[in-house]
Amino acid sequence: MANTGNSGKKPRKEVPSAISAEALLGKSRLYATRALQAKASKDSEVYQIWAALALELLGKAQLAAIHPSLVVETDNPNSLLEASGVETDTKVKTIGAHVVFARLKHTVAKFGTPHAKSCELISSRRNAELHSGQAAFAGVADSDWEGGFWATSELILASMGMELEDWVGGESKIPAALAKDFHTIKVQAAKQSIANARATFEKPDEVSGSSQQKPKKRSPKDVKALREQSQSLSWWTYRDAFRYVLDSHWDVSCPACESKAFLAGDRIHEEVIEQDHESGYETIERYSTPVEFYCPTCDLHLEGSEAMKAADFDEEYVEQDDREIEYEPDYGND
Repeated sequence: MANTGNSGKKPRKEVPSAISAEALLGKSRLYATRALQAKASKDSEVYQIWAALALELLGKAQLAAIHPSLVVETDNPNSLLEASGVETDTKVKTIGAHVVFARLKHTVAKFGTPHAKSCELISSRRNAELHSGQAAFAGVADSDWEGGFWATSELILASMGMELEDWVGGESKIPAALAKDFHTIKVQAAKQSIANARATFEKPDEVSGSSQQKPKKRSPKDVKALREQSQSLSWWTYRDAFRYVLDSHWDVSCPACESKAFLAGDRIHEEVIEQDHESGYETIERYSTPVEFYCPTCDLHLEGSEAMKAADFDEEYVEQDDREIEYEPDYGND
């Protein structure tokens, strides 16, 4: 009879520290604190390096808190065993920064493609700085990146039930102030962009800086004609106008000119709402959150969650689709 005792290896209770959420969070805290110290010393390049490292580790901590398997490279299958607490004497390697930020789109609410791209940008500059002769951080003003960095960090921390002060300590108000200012600035900038597009649409003949020419306002007839023409437009024709490659595109009314325009977003969820086993088809609902907007008529372009809020777009878009039911194969019935 086979030995069914417990003489073999037993699953250990703790995963390796390299993929432990607590260890990753602790290290990210250390680097975030060093980033603030560098900022206080006005050492911009060092500030950026520590910030980039802190952000990647914070992202990994968020994923590892869900399950450590989300932060291991799967080239060696034993890595998944290690992530589950089974000792295999395998050296665990963690995923790269770009994979971290791609996965956060699925695990952090409101973390969309623009957040991932901005995170990848600071990470790529860090790699170039550390692994090449390029001075990747030289000449990059703090104002060009730090607001986005702290706002994104705040978003990740919120998904973990934490605040910025929990990460860097309550003695520094810099991150919270920067994140708040960054959010406010982006909302205000989007509102101004909408107002500018509306003004240009209403008075297209206005010459900037000219005091001689009186702006000619579009007639109601012309406005109506442009809006009617826009109804035949397709987002696909203007796909190159979108900065990001996103999962879903749908029609909306432009907040500036009220013509037909297009929103694009990240798909966040789908669910089956009806199944017809006789026909073999099912109806599903797909849920997306808006990320980017473009209007071909007035050329208004908006991106990011703050801009979507400024334009008063719905936070979620739902579309229905029919697809063939995928049945699981039967096993052991031969």
